[in-house]
Amino acid sequence: MTTLISFDVDGTLVHSVGQRANFLHKQAFTAAFKQVFDLDTNIDVIKHHGSTDALILLKVLVHHGILREEAEAKLPQLQAAMIEHFTRNAAQAGEGLELLPGVRELLEALAARSDVSICLVTGNLEPIGWAKMDALGIRHLFSQPNFGGFSTDYCNPDNMEESWRDRAEFVRIAAKKCEEQQQGNGGIKARFHVGDAPMDVQAAVGGGAHAVGVVTGIYTRQELVEATPEAVVLDDLTDLQQVLATFGLD
Repeated sequence: MTTLISFDVDGTLVHSVGQRANFLHKQAFTAAFKQVFDLDTNIDVIKHHGSTDALILLKVLVHHGILREEAEAKLPQLQAAMIEHFTRNAAQAGEGLELLPGVRELLEALAARSDVSICLVTGNLEPIGWAKMDALGIRHLFSQPNFGGFSTDYCNPDNMEESWRDRAEFVRIAAKKCEEQQQGNGGIKARFHVGDAPMDVQAAVGGGAHAVGVVTGIYTRQELVEATPEAVVLDDLTDLQQVLATFGLD
């Protein structure tokens, strides 16, 4: 049986740095707003940390006075526009991004084990999430074929103010994909989801996984614990033995 470990991307595996922090991802949003609604804007007009790409798209449009129903109807076009812009400029995917300390070593240790499955569970649209992993040279360390739970898999517009509910669905979707890959190999023994935001640890529990918080984003240990008291909260992912023990793999 396998232990399924899913990771959030931004703030958990990856740190945004410099004046061009997470540059291409933000530009993809801007390009989509312009292409679909002829709207010159960006995602910083709203609070978006910890949300999902799909919900951010909707929330920005509502902020600008566009009817939610109209925004929802155009969501597939908006997502397609984001993906097209990001893919066309994929050479810039790593600009303003760097791996957080301990991430590569942890993924290498997990990838070397036959009793572990590793995936992404992130608010990113799937092609964008994997393009970031490509740009940072770690995509090959995730279970093959790659799978996970993404903003392209699910969006409930009612969750704009509680984005963790969408993320909980991503956790469940990733587990279902893993079970399909594991058919005949014993299934899933335990599930863990690792993230840096209160929404991540809430989503872990809501999606039936053990919550592991890391204080590597913009949120404090106290905020993570208050969001989900049962979460295990680590300073970061640098202590390999501590992290493996958290996953029951020591």
